[in-house]
Amino acid sequence: MDAVEGAVRDIIDGFRLTPLWSRLGWEQTVARFRRTILGPFWLTANLLAISFALAFVFGGLMGTDYRSNFAMIISGILVWNLVGGVLIEASGVFIASAGLMHTMKLPLTFHVLLMMHRAFINFLAQLVAFWVVLALLRLGAPPTWHVLIGLPLLLANMTLMSVIVAIPSTRFRDINQTVQFLVQVLFFLTPIFWSPTQMGGKRALIIQFNPFAHLLELVRGPLLGRAPLALNWEWGFGLLVAQLVIVIVMLAMFRKRVVFWI
Repeated sequence: MDAVEGAVRDIIDGFRLTPLWSRLGWEQTVARFRRTILGPFWLTANLLAISFALAFVFGGLMGTDYRSNFAMIISGILVWNLVGGVLIEASGVFIASAGLMHTMKLPLTFHVLLMMHRAFINFLAQLVAFWVVLALLRLGAPPTWHVLIGLPLLLANMTLMSVIVAIPSTRFRDINQTVQFLVQVLFFLTPIFWSPTQMGGKRALIIQFNPFAHLLELVRGPLLGRAPLALNWEWGFGLLVAQLVIVIVMLAMFRKRVVFWI
């Protein structure tokens, strides 16, 4: 029971240090883009380039104008940049924080929350470009209120998933490479630049049992003016509860060992 209490305390202490990791995350983001003209909006170059390229190619393959699927594609890329980027960075978050972990006694969740804060700042910068581009092209629709629940739910799930990925990745360094490989594969198996309606028969199972497809829709749907399905909410909240249990167990078992693995 002491180990479980320690795990819960680690999570609580991580949130108590919100003023520290929020300011540090902002300063790290600013330092990353210091002396650049566009700053974090350089991230939007990747978003726009990939979205226009996929819309152009996909529209050609389907025999449709790029405008008909551009909103779906750019919103999918926007959310996936957050999800995929967090997964890749999470696999090395404790290793990257080795210097800080050796000099200061901080909860493990502090380092994950710091990483999530940086990812959220990057997401917001790309979100501004997303709305500007859609407004200029006169595409899309006003976002619905569901995004106020869907986005925090996605962030909470990705935070817990980051802890689950980060702990074993610190002990077994091959997991880092495996995560990067899986993110690339999941990019094609998740309906980012293609519509779920295009999958029929047994192939539809790729969407039904792909948790990232449901997490993606929790944010993309509201951004495009439509409400997520009940199934998306069920997966979102179900994953949250399951991952919270896993995180508490992992922190209880390995919380004190991580610092010796880096």
